[in-house]
Amino acid sequence: MSPNEEKPRIKREVNFRLVAQIVMVLTLIGIIVTTIMIFTPPLGGSGYGELSVLTYNETDELYETDNYPTSVIYNQTEGLSENITLFFMVKNQYRIAKFFEVRLKIGLYSLIIDEDTFGSNTSTYFYEDHWKSKVLNREEQWGPNIQTEMTFSFNSSILTHLGYEANGYKIIFELWEFDSSANAFTFSGIFVYLTSFQLTLVS
Repeated sequence: MSPNEEKPRIKREVNFRLVAQIVMVLTLIGIIVTTIMIFTPPLGGSGYGELSVLTYNETDELYETDNYPTSVIYNQTEGLSENITLFFMVKNQYRIAKFFEVRLKIGLYSLIIDEDTFGSNTSTYFYEDHWKSKVLNREEQWGPNIQTEMTFSFNSSILTHLGYEANGYKIIFELWEFDSSANAFTFSGIFVYLTSFQLTLVS
């Protein structure tokens, strides 16, 4: 064969079946990865806490989200009301363990409370020393049970601070979460309250 003569070219046939299988595998991997990214929130970065307030039905021995108390008798001579008992329930819907605290606040009927105006006017609310805290694992539920019972009463300190409100009061449960960067609990913006809770004054 002289140098000027071309070498015969080898014709290679494309294996379309192999190419199709490779494309199919890569497509399936892409779908799986995309699905995981869409439906799996980043670790610790997403989630929320849940807070509920309940009463206990002694007859049926059940915790209920109704039959809330609407009034209580306040003895002006003793400066104290009857006891009020409520229960709370907290659920950790974060992807990591969280340190929660539930705080009880009593406020005037006119008190505006939401995640934006929280704590803006301390003259319209009063904190009771009924705070309970607990670390909850992922998807763990706290209460309702005897450990999440909140028994409290209106006393002279509350009425001295708030005054008597004919329109009633708000009884508020707030959910706080521990912020490791601030080394303190911060308000989560989640709250539940009873409104227009009346005091019946007696001597």
